[in-house]
Amino acid sequence: MRRKTKHLCNYCFMPGQEKEILKTGKTLEQFVAGLGLAGIELLVYRNVPYFKSFEHLAVGVHLNYWPMWLAMYRNDKEVLSRFFTSKDALKDYYGTTYCMGWLRNIRDNIKAALVEKPEYLVWHVAECTLEEVFTFKFEHSDMEIVTAAAAVFNRVADEVPEDVLVLFENLWWPGLRLTDPVVVHAFFEKIKHKNVGIMLDTGHLMNTNPELQTEQDGIEYILKTVKALGEDRKLIRGLHLNCSLSGDYVKTFERVFDSESSNIERMKHVIKIDQHRPFTDKAVQKLLRFIKPDYVVHELAYRDFSDFEKNIEVQLTACGRKLSIDDEGD
Repeated sequence: MRRKTKHLCNYCFMPGQEKEILKTGKTLEQFVAGLGLAGIELLVYRNVPYFKSFEHLAVGVHLNYWPMWLAMYRNDKEVLSRFFTSKDALKDYYGTTYCMGWLRNIRDNIKAALVEKPEYLVWHVAECTLEEVFTFKFEHSDMEIVTAAAAVFNRVADEVPEDVLVLFENLWWPGLRLTDPVVVHAFFEKIKHKNVGIMLDTGHLMNTNPELQTEQDGIEYILKTVKALGEDRKLIRGLHLNCSLSGDYVKTFERVFDSESSNIERMKHVIKIDQHRPFTDKAVQKLLRFIKPDYVVHELAYRDFSDFEKNIEVQLTACGRKLSIDDEGD
């Protein structure tokens, strides 16, 4: 008998966050319980634990992520100097100026995450330079990135206890896009930690196909892609459930990188691609029935926590769930 699916929501603790939640008339605990969720997937993008514990709520923890990391790992000073004009700029991005320091930061991030005693950790597998975010002219292949990503993970894997599941997440940039079964299989063949799987981000997968126009299109595309993985589809243990139909923008935005653009402008561009909207079509239940994930994280964008609550309720309804979250299977 398989485990019950745990429905969660994404949560990032920031200064003032608790006051923002209280504007809904609820504490974080009441917010989660009121939606019938089993807990949260906590973002821990730091090297030290939070000053307060989320252990009672954090079923999973999302680890820190650097979209551009390959040059640091390879100590490619030519590439690094193109994007970081000083040691201070390099340190601001990586927290260090050299590879061993970066690997130590990853170890410290894992340690900070484990303080929350999570069932699983989430690790992104993708590479994209600041320029490639805009040009979409990628220098490296999926296979090259997953090979390097596996090597990085293996360097720090001893920090993760065997009973903690590591879920590798797909993006639409080079790496673990999930669109090539050969690449997926090769990646997991290289990983040395036994307790591993895939956190399938549905929106990220939809971003790999700019021809998608409707939620139904996206759901069928996800199902087709997952089925193509063959036996490796069983590695999918969790879903970051969200909808992204950004094909029109992807096909029309200007493929030019402005090195003078601000981080806010760059983030606005990424958000236009990666929308993190709630599914509204009940056809999304086909994904849940076919994949049978252990975890469904309602990873959604929001303006404030009242908006977040409404978005989660919309997607829970599409999933056939409303307050009582209990998926025994089919």
